[in-house]
Amino acid sequence: MTAMPKLRHLMALFVLSVPAPPALATPPGCPSDAIRLDPGTDLRAAAAQAEEGAAFCITAGTHRLQSIVPRRGQRFHGEPGAILNGARPVRAWRRAGRHWVAEGQDQQGQRKFPERCVDTMPRCSHPETVFLDDVPLRHVASLRHLVPGTFFLDYATRRLHLADDPTGRRVEASVAPYAFRGGASDVTIANLVIEKYSSPIQAGAVGHDIPSRRWLVQGNEIRLNHGIGLVIGTESRALGNRLLRNGNMGAGCVGNDILFEGNEIAGNGHFSGVDVLWEGGGAKCALTRGLVVRGNHLHGNHGMGFWTDIDNIGTLYEGNLVEDNSMGGLSHEISYAAVIRDNRFRGNGYGFARWLWGGAIQIQNSQDVQVHGNRIEVTGPGNGITLIQQDRGEGAHGPYLTRNNIVRDNRIVLQRAGQPGASGLIADHDIPLMQRGNNVFDGNQYFAADPAALHWGWVDRFLDWNTFRRASGLERNGRLQRLPR
Repeated sequence: MTAMPKLRHLMALFVLSVPAPPALATPPGCPSDAIRLDPGTDLRAAAAQAEEGAAFCITAGTHRLQSIVPRRGQRFHGEPGAILNGARPVRAWRRAGRHWVAEGQDQQGQRKFPERCVDTMPRCSHPETVFLDDVPLRHVASLRHLVPGTFFLDYATRRLHLADDPTGRRVEASVAPYAFRGGASDVTIANLVIEKYSSPIQAGAVGHDIPSRRWLVQGNEIRLNHGIGLVIGTESRALGNRLLRNGNMGAGCVGNDILFEGNEIAGNGHFSGVDVLWEGGGAKCALTRGLVVRGNHLHGNHGMGFWTDIDNIGTLYEGNLVEDNSMGGLSHEISYAAVIRDNRFRGNGYGFARWLWGGAIQIQNSQDVQVHGNRIEVTGPGNGITLIQQDRGEGAHGPYLTRNNIVRDNRIVLQRAGQPGASGLIADHDIPLMQRGNNVFDGNQYFAADPAALHWGWVDRFLDWNTFRRASGLERNGRLQRLPR
């Protein structure tokens, strides 16, 4: 009975030791000289006809099936209640046996890549989605697989089939491939709701498949798009957005000096059916230099919270709150120098905690990464701070080796006995290289419900605390304490 106050005190210290995310200025409303664009206006034509640098005020209401190609420096501001919706309503239904059918559904978006789908969702690379009262339905491959919660689009007959009765309900079918196409530089997009676009896999409802320079994307809610919500490029800033429930990922980026700050990136990667071990979840960036991911709330994504994969260098992850992402929290893969500091993690990696996968912080075949000041709470079958080496070849800045990484002064709380909750280093390629790779774990504090458990990975096996320290020579100044019951 006396241990509970101690546990509360411990967890209070654990939470309060992490800096609060920085406050962001509210994006300004429509400029006084902005061109007003009411629902029903052709926004693409308006942007094409206006000068470079023109400002637009997209007025309150639903603007359907708009795909805008901005010119350089154009600014698009939304009034409160302004919605860009890439879907059209489907209203004319007839009963056909146990199903309902709508004719004339000729939407067929771009399939950019070979299918990399989970077995139960074989049409993941078909970007068409159907929404029933704002809930995305699962796209099945034939009528015989049609059950409640799914739809079948017969491209040959242009018929849409539902198992759910659509009577009195709102049914929408995504059609438009993007809200804003990339290409022009210095574009601003602010205060809009952007939803239900038929964006292909690896393409965004905002930015499409062109990561563009110096975009400011601020204060938007980008949701329920099939592929990615937002794609940005060099010197771009994503500030204070809500990137929610997009089918493939919330965001992606390529380029130099990109900033993600103060965004909520949540619930992404669940409905498109893409295998998230290939790509999916909160956000993924590649080929970046100087990427900063600061003060974001990354939670409930199917996949990683944020993933830097392929030749990223000079990355900073700082002050993020990372919770309940199925494959792990932050992953730095086949990349180079990074700093991961002062972030808070809870409940990540529950969907893939095999070996040392599913880490709150996961360093894969990457080097020169500093990991410090992070607070990690492992609440279930996830792992802590994991360094992994495999045979991945060579990249733009040298071989993809797990070396020269420093993991210091972090706190890891392992709440449940009998769960993995492992940290450490492990390899399935060139074990001697991992052992002499100058990787450091030291000064970290561990609080374990079962201190005798095998919570530490070393090269090719899992060890208890004392055996790990002897075998590896690591954590000379680390501490392990029993978590109060």
